[in-house]
Amino acid sequence: MYTTMKFQTAHGGILLLVLVSPVAAFHSNLRQLSPRISVGRPSFSRSSSFNTARSTKLSMINNFWDSFTNLLSNELKFPTQPPLTSSSLTSNSNDNENKNNNPAVQCIRALNRNDVDTALMFLSDDCEWDDCSFYQACKGKIAVERRMRLLAETTTSSSLFVSQQSLLVVDDVTVDVQRNTVGILFHRETVANGTGTPSNNSSPRGCAMFELNESNTQITRVCIVNEPATKGGEAGLQILSGASRIMKATGYNPEVGNDAQQQKKKKTKINNNALTPPERYFAAWNRRDMAAAVNVFADDLKYEDTAFPHPFVGKAALEAHLRKCSAAFPSEFEFVTDAVAVSKTSATCEWHVENDGEPLPYTQGCSYYKLDGNQNIVQGIDFIEPAVIKPAGLYLFVDSLATKLQNEPVRWTAVVSWLAYVFIVFFSDGILPGANALQLESRTWEEVLNLSLNFFLVSPLLNLPFSPSVHPMLEGVFNLLLSWAAMFAGFLSDDRPRKPNLLPMFPIVIGMQLLTSAFLLPYLAVRSSETSDKLVTFDELPVVAQVAGESRVLPALMSVVGSGSIAWFFLGRASEYGSDFTERYASFIDLLSIDRVGSSFLVDLAIFALFQGWFVDDDLKRRGVEDSSGALALAGKYVPFFGMAAYLLLRPNIATKSD
Repeated sequence: MYTTMKFQTAHGGILLLVLVSPVAAFHSNLRQLSPRISVGRPSFSRSSSFNTARSTKLSMINNFWDSFTNLLSNELKFPTQPPLTSSSLTSNSNDNENKNNNPAVQCIRALNRNDVDTALMFLSDDCEWDDCSFYQACKGKIAVERRMRLLAETTTSSSLFVSQQSLLVVDDVTVDVQRNTVGILFHRETVANGTGTPSNNSSPRGCAMFELNESNTQITRVCIVNEPATKGGEAGLQILSGASRIMKATGYNPEVGNDAQQQKKKKTKINNNALTPPERYFAAWNRRDMAAAVNVFADDLKYEDTAFPHPFVGKAALEAHLRKCSAAFPSEFEFVTDAVAVSKTSATCEWHVENDGEPLPYTQGCSYYKLDGNQNIVQGIDFIEPAVIKPAGLYLFVDSLATKLQNEPVRWTAVVSWLAYVFIVFFSDGILPGANALQLESRTWEEVLNLSLNFFLVSPLLNLPFSPSVHPMLEGVFNLLLSWAAMFAGFLSDDRPRKPNLLPMFPIVIGMQLLTSAFLLPYLAVRSSETSDKLVTFDELPVVAQVAGESRVLPALMSVVGSGSIAWFFLGRASEYGSDFTERYASFIDLLSIDRVGSSFLVDLAIFALFQGWFVDDDLKRRGVEDSSGALALAGKYVPFFGMAAYLLLRPNIATKSD
């Protein structure tokens, strides 16, 4: 039982503990450290064991596929600002200068201007950007750039179709040169676009920890934790207290099942003089020595745990709160600091909660402290990541789509077409012949399997023994449709690091081989338009776009397959279905009268013909061609299939860096 409970709690296997573990972090608020406390840069690496625990998190709409691309990093030039040094912290004026000119603040300023190019200059190539409002951290500059650009193109905030911009306003900065860290306390303001006037919306707060390289010129890791929307601390304490009692009753609690380990922990000596104020606080918390924890604070302290509705003022109120939290915490839960930034007047600490040495999911937090002249904490505020449900990805998707629909109303055509397509093809009765998808008709699945076996007509042309006999006109329509869908890969340059899409295009092209318009139409609705005036170069394209998207082989091959499919439509399987067109066509119509799959293929052909031209204008812009009224462009837009093939074969090449 002890082993089972240990495994379940350490990995979030018990839903109850997964739900309440963030509450534990709320109360402890900073991270309690114990024997793992380190001086300077913490030794804990979130990219290893912590990511193992976070792998249990749910996936959301916002975690669509990351782009498979290589960033043209050798063209990025780093800022010319001088590196921060220890000697630069000798005066208040230099403190203020460092607060305003460090990479973290400069990066935030650039993002507030939607200047992603400048913001990226402050990031290292292997930077990790962890906004705890999202399920997944962005690892590497390419992934960070993708999210930054998606956020930058979104002008709506909170409410649909209201043009607003959300700004991150820095309230205080902690610069720690020795630890190569910068802590930032901030709040968000929503400003009506073009007015510069803050709206009357609430201003959610947050805290961020920036870790820098050794020269303090580039950001290597970022953790951003926002204020929770709800204050569920009291209810969470009650649930956590019940969970703790269950653990004790089952024998898992180390006080019962691992006395030797507890005695060893109690005997551990920690040199508090070598610790920063946040680390001293957490070390006392982990020992459950709340009197020592409170002594880290000044007498006139004000402590705010954002999981609770009201701050705690004075040592007595804080100690009572901490003892209440300690009583609810399982004794094997402890706080671990990941990064600390300390200056003469403030401190910032990033932390998480561990269960008997194993990081718990949804327990990451960040705290800000104001210090007096004796390095006592005068004011503290804690922020904890949201548990289980993290809607930021969904909000990004909805706001991005709303922005695009507002700026380009023609996108409503794709949205409405997709909704109509899904309903008519998959769920309706009586609009298209045949049974809908919910009826799971065996005949439908058999037909889909047979058509798949005859993919691109390879099996029937080679007379392979497993090739099923299918109506040649249906085979012709099916393979023409698939060759047309594959030819859209010629526009893979539409998705790259400098122009990411909510739905990356390569998986969409793969999906079109299975569900055709069900994948194409939503991509057309949410894709980003070409807005940059900078010339796109071949080197910045994803590898798959370089190999397949820019190849002349793809349109040439698909033209052959499509032409062969048309010929097969008229001439294939003459021995079985006859050579007379009238007879073949009559039997095909009879088939369609009861066939939902075949009827949907005709709908797909019509949709492809209507929407293939949506890619051409932006594709020409990527190639430095502003005039899209030429004969080749018009053919690519308005001549079904063959016009698209001709455009992909004859269009100008994308420039190289040397060009």
